[in-house]
Amino acid sequence: MERLPGVESATLSLNEGRAIIRLQPGNRVTMVQIRQSVRRNGFTPRQAAVRARADVVARGGALQLKISGTNETYDLAGVPQADGVQQELKRHMGNTVVIEGIVPPPSDPKATPVIRVNSVKPVAGP
Repeated sequence: MERLPGVESATLSLNEGRAIIRLQPGNRVTMVQIRQSVRRNGFTPRQAAVRARADVVARGGALQLKISGTNETYDLAGVPQADGVQQELKRHMGNTVVIEGIVPPPSDPKATPVIRVNSVKPVAGP
């Protein structure tokens, strides 16, 4: 995984069955690339805890997140309309935010990936 361009470091724990991957600022590494690397190394990708800059966009009336640098678009998972996270994302429609959340393994590789957002922070300045 450290060979992927934009990966700063990768720490593996076989006992816990997880990897911690730190990415360089401004990287263009996609979740697909990381999961392919995990598979090439003989492991099964699981959910991923992520922190990323993203633009809040709408498609077909639904909010989505477009990850900065990669332009990957994620649907929101498990966020009811009245949820505070949903309201916070709506307030930042068309702007860039920093989100923290969980990306579950895809159930359908052809479907738009989903993210369960736990926190949203606005990005200050241009």
